[in-house]
Amino acid sequence: MCALNAQQWTMPALPLPETLEDILAAWRAWMTDPKRRMSERTIGSRVGTIRRMARDLDPREASGEQVEAWLDGLTVSDNSRATYWAQVCAWYAWLVRTGRRADNPTATIDGTYRAIKGEPRPLSEQDVLAVLAACGDPRTGNTRAYVTLGAFAGLRVHEIAKVRGEDLRLGNLHVLGKGRHAAPVPLHWRVEDLAATMPRSGYWFPSQSRDAGHVSRVSVGLAILRAIRRAGVEGTPHQLRHYYGTAVLASTGDIYATQKALRHKSVQSTEIYAKLPDQRLRAAVNSIGPPRPAA
Repeated sequence: MCALNAQQWTMPALPLPETLEDILAAWRAWMTDPKRRMSERTIGSRVGTIRRMARDLDPREASGEQVEAWLDGLTVSDNSRATYWAQVCAWYAWLVRTGRRADNPTATIDGTYRAIKGEPRPLSEQDVLAVLAACGDPRTGNTRAYVTLGAFAGLRVHEIAKVRGEDLRLGNLHVLGKGRHAAPVPLHWRVEDLAATMPRSGYWFPSQSRDAGHVSRVSVGLAILRAIRRAGVEGTPHQLRHYYGTAVLASTGDIYATQKALRHKSVQSTEIYAKLPDQRLRAAVNSIGPPRPAA
């Protein structure tokens, strides 16, 4: 056996350079720290965006021009592009913070990518009642509960999936929502009736396939969507939340009460989900000052 020629192989410098997966694992670990109050969904989405970027350019070494060209070239909606922009900014800010990069390429990009405010797309009260009626079969008991929590407590599908008996306290349903933001929701009588039939502890909707876990948000969303289709209604599960928000606003005329009901941190978010009906706005404007003199 011949001896290995020293010129053919050189011991790499230690420590070995980090791979992209090494860096992503470190980023995930940093985001998972409880004090950052990030949901697993948010963390997974951020990591997934950087992996998507890595198909086209090196997200560790990319210049501002490359990042901007990549964002502009995505075949996605403006709102999705704004989400990717925020995630990319978070990635490069962390790289700089941890000394993995000296500069932040997003700082050289003029302007930002902004989400476009949408209009509320609520199901009507008639639609909601039709969807509930489509859950009359005993085999759809959970689906009826999902619809009730979406339409009369304003819960998102991932929030519905993890409701527990312990979340009901002092006439409120305490919800851990987006960004791990916790807030109480007053119980509508339909939710009170539902709660009387559900366990007082543990998950209301335990998973049949995972020990001590709850059903997935995907399962909840699909079950609601099937009920919507059975009812012959055009809509999505999230439109139950739109119904809830617009109903609270129509009843109170108070955007800040609606913000609290929807558990939004910012009233600007509430304006996307609920809009004061035109007839109420018109009546409010015409109520200013003395009435019109009789002709």
